[in-house]
Formats: sequence, structure tokens, C-alpha cells
Amino acid sequence: MRALIKSKNSVTPPRRRPGPRSRRWYLGLLLASAVIMSGAGAGGWYLWHGGIVSKTSAAIAAELSAWGDAQIVRAGLIVQHVFVTGRGETSKGQVLAAMGVRSGQSILAFDPDQARQRLLQLGWVETARVERRLPDTIVVLLRERKALALWQHKGRQVLIDYGGKVITRNNLARFAHLPVVVGKDAPMAAAALIEMLSQKPVLFAQVQAAVRIGARRWDVRLKNGIKVHLPADDAFGAWDRLAKLAAEHRIFERDVAAIDLRLPDRLVLRLTPEAAARKNKTGKDT
Repeated sequence: MRALIKSKNSVTPPRRRPGPRSRRWYLGLLLASAVIMSGAGAGGWYLWHGGIVSKTSAAIAAELSAWGDAQIVRAGLIVQHVFVTGRGETSKGQVLAAMGVRSGQSILAFDPDQARQRLLQLGWVETARVERRLPDTIVVLLRERKALALWQHKGRQVLIDYGGKVITRNNLARFAHLPVVVGKDAPMAAAALIEMLSQKPVLFAQVQAAVRIGARRWDVRLKNGIKVHLPADDAFGAWDRLAKLAAEHRIFERDVAAIDLRLPDRLVLRLTPEAAARKNKTGKDT
């Protein structure tokens, strides 16, 4: 459903009454400019290089622009409505500020392409389309990014999307349920990892974080503190094997600190320091 956005700070400017200058006055300015620019010989050269022609042209352009804006406003071609679809995480204020639009301004002076480019600078906005619909309406179609994970880098966390792009660094508490990925190239590889891990939903629910190792493989940390070393090749096969072992042998209920799945034909368990000490003392697992 489309949501009508109105800026709280929007002010509808008063209609400007036509001043004492008439169209014939502007035509006179144009004619004077034409005469100046048609000047020949040393006099014309002097006027041009002395800046008189350029200054006069600029003044004429400014006067015509002001007169044109007044006529546009008188004709009712002003911004009165801004309709936005696809907005979820992006606030109304952010949309209006990025578009640089205010109620009552000339709709013909509004540049949809520039507004679109500014909207794309907002972290949540993935794609944007801006349309100007005469006489008084601007329509904005947004598609926002989907949050994938929290990327931890240099001691700080940011929210990333499925393409590895940073969405935001602010208000991350409500995304604490998402897995954390660590490593320089982790954002670009995170989507493939999470898609793979999620194919085993029960085991994936235990995932807390994943650390990218050597740009080749992952170490996955579970919520119970166990670290799982996945291989660089056939990581899904190893993950599937772990899911079966967890279901059939309840290995997570043992005093295990790490599970190494890097060898395809065996499973290596590393005990917690306490369990290892007990084993060394008794000579058997307890």
C-alpha cells in the first residue's frame, strides 16, 4: 500500500504576484542582448572580453528563470504529494531529505534523476525509481536490502546484506539474532555459507558466529561454545555429517571444545580443558 509522506518542515510558499515587469520588458532585454552580441569590430570585441555580454546574459537568464518559476506556480505545477512504496527500514525523514523536495516548490524544477542518486546513498536502499507526475505528485518506488549477518571487523560490527554490502552501523541490537561473520573477505562469502548452513535447520539454529580462515574455509562457533572446523572442500558434506552425529550420538552433550571435520574419513574431537584433565587423571573419558 502506498504511504503518503509529508515533511513536517514543509512550507507551502505564498503565490507570487506578477511584478511591474511585463513580458515586453523581458523581450526588450532579449533584444538588447541580441544587439550587444551582434556588435562588430573593436567595440564588439571589447564588450565580449570586458565581460559585459556574459554579465548581461546571466542577468537575463536569472530574470527569466524567476519569471518562469512564478508562472509555473501560478499554473499549479507545484509539489503537493509524495507517494513512496517499498519503504520499511528507511524513515520518512530520510527519504524527504535525500530527495531534497519541499511542499509548494515548482515540480518542474525537481530533478528525479538527482533525487534517485541521493536515495541510493541511503544504506537500506538497494534500488530506487523516482517519477514526476504532473501536475503535483512525485512517486518513489524503493527496494530495500535484506539483512544477512553482522560483520565483525577491527573490533566493530556492521550489518551487511546478501551481497556483502554494508547497510548500517547503527541500532544493531535488534539484529543480534543474526549470525556474526568475521574476516576481511567474510562479507562476500557469507551468503553462500549461510545458505549452506541453513539447509540443516536444527544445527543452523545453534550457530552463533563464523570465522573466515585464509580466504578458503570457515570455523563455525556454536552457541554452546563448541568450535567446528569445516574443510575448504565439500563443506556441506562435513556439515551434513555433523548434523547426523549430533542427532544420533548427541555429541554436543559431551565435554567437547572443538570438532574438526577437515578430514573426510574421520571426526576429531578436542575435549574441554576440564574433561582433558579428568581423562589424564583416570585414563578414560568421563
